[in-house]
Amino acid sequence: MSFFQKMRRFLNRHAIKGMINYVCALQAAGLVLYLIAPELLNYLILNPAAIMQGEIWRIFTFLVFPPAFTGGSTMGLVLFNVLAIYCIRIFGTIVEQVWGAFRFNCYIILGVLLNVAVSVLFYIFTGFPLLLTPLHLVYSFFFIFALMFPEAQVMLMMVLPLKAKWIAVFEAVIYVYDFARGNIFTKAEIFVCMIHMCIFFLWMVFAGETGYKQKRRQQDFKKKMRPAAAVKTGHRCAVCGRTDKDSPGMEFRYCSKCEGSYEYCMDHLYTHQHVKKSDSESK
Repeated sequence: MSFFQKMRRFLNRHAIKGMINYVCALQAAGLVLYLIAPELLNYLILNPAAIMQGEIWRIFTFLVFPPAFTGGSTMGLVLFNVLAIYCIRIFGTIVEQVWGAFRFNCYIILGVLLNVAVSVLFYIFTGFPLLLTPLHLVYSFFFIFALMFPEAQVMLMMVLPLKAKWIAVFEAVIYVYDFARGNIFTKAEIFVCMIHMCIFFLWMVFAGETGYKQKRRQQDFKKKMRPAAAVKTGHRCAVCGRTDKDSPGMEFRYCSKCEGSYEYCMDHLYTHQHVKKSDSESK
């Protein structure tokens, strides 16, 4: 067992179960703050200049941000955010159940750390505070779900049935459009989101039980087993020569009184002449 597997098993016992519930709770808190005291969000969002001045808590409150913004009424804002949080929780729960708590925890933590690192490094080298949000991080659950279950049917807006692969295509088109037409903040968020998913999926491919080495061992094992499987030709009666391909419903049995590996169909199992070694040698 490799060091990574041992570490993963150890951390898996201490992983946060149902982490998507905490993510959605933070987003719901962000919505409440935006409605009641929007100025408080300024002390929680990812601001690299404030982090460099010692406001480290912004790293942990990065997810406290409403997932949807509309230019309409307050009621519309609430409805869109409730629907968004509900969908994020549904798809995030499915992804967590497939991946397991450990990998899902790593995905969320890695996404937060990448956003923080890009924001802080951009501020250090340019002096410009790159304020990033977790929107593309949480919406990436839809894309991941579609990659894992492309043929699954999803009820869009609770009404329109669509296959998950078309949702992935639609989301990819939105990403491309936003990256081409969006401001520097949107471009940075999409760039970090793509890098995040690439890093994580490469980790899943090359490490762990589903990694490249394990799959290579499985392929080598299957290659070794193919000659052994080819040797077995099926059942054949030693008297009439009938095979299981000739009579698919016929049963074949070995005779315990015959000396050697002689197999007979049910028509000759009790009527054949038992074979002895001396008889076979004399022939």
